[in-house]
Amino acid sequence: MEESEMEKQTGKYQVKILGIEEYRALTACQSACPVGTDTKRYVSAISKGDYEKAYLIARQTNPLVSVCSRVCTAPCEKSCRKGATGNPVDIRALKRFACDQHGAASTKFVVQRLDELSRCSDWVSDRAGNHVLNLSRHLGKARLKGKGGAQPARVAIVGSGPTGLSAAHDLALLGYGVTIFEAAPQAGGQLRSGIPAFRLPKEVLQKEIDAILELGVELQVNTTIGADLTLSQLREQGYQAVLLTIGLQDPMRIQIEGTSLYGVYNGIDYVRHHEKIDLGKSCLVIGGGGVAIDCAQHAVRQGAEQVMIACLESWETIPASRVEIEDAQEEGIRFYPSMGPQRFLGEDGRVTGVQFMKVASILDGEGRFNPSYVPDSAEVFRVDSVILAVGQASNLSSLKGLEGLEITPAGQIKAGDDMSTSLPGVFAGGDVRWRFARNATEAIADGQKAARSIHGYLRGESLKVRQRGYMRALPVDFQNTRCDTIAAAKIPKREAGERVRTREEITLGFEEKQAREQAARCRQCSIQTVFDRSRCLLCGTCVDTCVQGTLKLVRLEEIEGDEKLVQLTEALKKGAPAAKARTAIIKDETRCVSCGMCARRCPGGAITMAEFNLDEEWE
Repeated sequence: MEESEMEKQTGKYQVKILGIEEYRALTACQSACPVGTDTKRYVSAISKGDYEKAYLIARQTNPLVSVCSRVCTAPCEKSCRKGATGNPVDIRALKRFACDQHGAASTKFVVQRLDELSRCSDWVSDRAGNHVLNLSRHLGKARLKGKGGAQPARVAIVGSGPTGLSAAHDLALLGYGVTIFEAAPQAGGQLRSGIPAFRLPKEVLQKEIDAILELGVELQVNTTIGADLTLSQLREQGYQAVLLTIGLQDPMRIQIEGTSLYGVYNGIDYVRHHEKIDLGKSCLVIGGGGVAIDCAQHAVRQGAEQVMIACLESWETIPASRVEIEDAQEEGIRFYPSMGPQRFLGEDGRVTGVQFMKVASILDGEGRFNPSYVPDSAEVFRVDSVILAVGQASNLSSLKGLEGLEITPAGQIKAGDDMSTSLPGVFAGGDVRWRFARNATEAIADGQKAARSIHGYLRGESLKVRQRGYMRALPVDFQNTRCDTIAAAKIPKREAGERVRTREEITLGFEEKQAREQAARCRQCSIQTVFDRSRCLLCGTCVDTCVQGTLKLVRLEEIEGDEKLVQLTEALKKGAPAAKARTAIIKDETRCVSCGMCARRCPGGAITMAEFNLDEEWE
């Protein structure tokens, strides 16, 4: 039983019986990952030196795994349970280590190796989400049923960002004929044009794009849907479904005096064309997110002598990550939080400065964006150039010929959780969808959901997913006590002066020894204590042994919970109606560190350490 909280006002412990979803949630890192990456197992594989296994586990649900190992915002780390008492495990850096050790692999190789290894008795890994084996085996089952002889349906994907690429990958594995239409000269979307090479080397991106194209996906670049091709023409060419993933291509603009002055640039255009833009000696970036940091670091690499970042947000609420801010500060970039631009100053048509006021609050009393300013706090920053990195907006001009497509008031395409739009056979995902998918991994997950929905649409029925959870007993000598004794290490990176001069990647990967040691910090939260009631002596040794205070021995009358608990306690009473005192062991999952001490000390052998596993099969 799990003790969800300590004693409530009722005077009883609130307890629940765990099911599949609760067990999944206990592995918080994996639950936080939009594509359900089996984080704890690839981290464990690294700690044991099995780098191919680590790569395959990380890759099995993510076709752009090497990209994500560099640019994902790492929600897994934010959810890591070690973060509550210290530093979380550096999961993204460990993923990068595995990817760099193995190198990008073709999808066919990944499927082949996973198929081979899945038949081995010692191979264990969750098979959840759009797992490559689920996709390929689903296609195999369809062919065995006699559906493989027909010409595969064709799907058009508009846009080759992470959403479009992941959808193309999955649909190709499901046997569909897929064509990606990209307006730019090269595939990748914002991964290519919006993320600088010092964060994501373009050769890493290209290798993963090439692996997707190897599946038979056709790529047509320099093709704008709406100008070069319309939806009706795509229909005429035999495409039975269309996925729109055109992203947010236009900059958001601020309506203040002087935005038309020469030397005022928007962040998107600057990142794409920075080598053609002269910033002068002093550059100011307005914005507090990752794009603002990227722009400022580009400016440093271009030779600007003074680079500043000013934003509405306070130090505590700046959207950019602490790592990004630290990198920028190391390169001499200065931050000015809680500053709101009021107007741009200029001479002879060129910007010379920006007037700011100190921000009192960003939101009004009703929680709406409505900044207010401190009276008499005006301050002027003298600069040679300004870069506006305050967000992005949709540009739906390429959607001509899609009359009837429902658009939100904010200018995004309205689509449901299954990515379907108001037009039959037309789906939308990524940033252009009605919600923003600011994380690259969220965008990949959108593509996977879209592929699943398109698959169901084309075969005329919803795809059913059968879920099975089970426990796998671990060896009796299992130990996991070392994880809390290893100190966190800083992720290596190039010295600031060197990386500015060479324009090479900022972050370096862990060395092998360091990677294995840092991977051993993982608590392996999927490991659980399984109690055998028939062997329990009710001696309380497990309770006394646990230094975390995880277990309690209580009377049955001291607990209460949901219907599952009621059914269990009623069954116990029926099984032993004469018993006057009934007891239970309850467990506080927030305290457990999966060390296994309770199992080793149990005199009755009533406790087994076991690992929760999840399999999802497509039907």
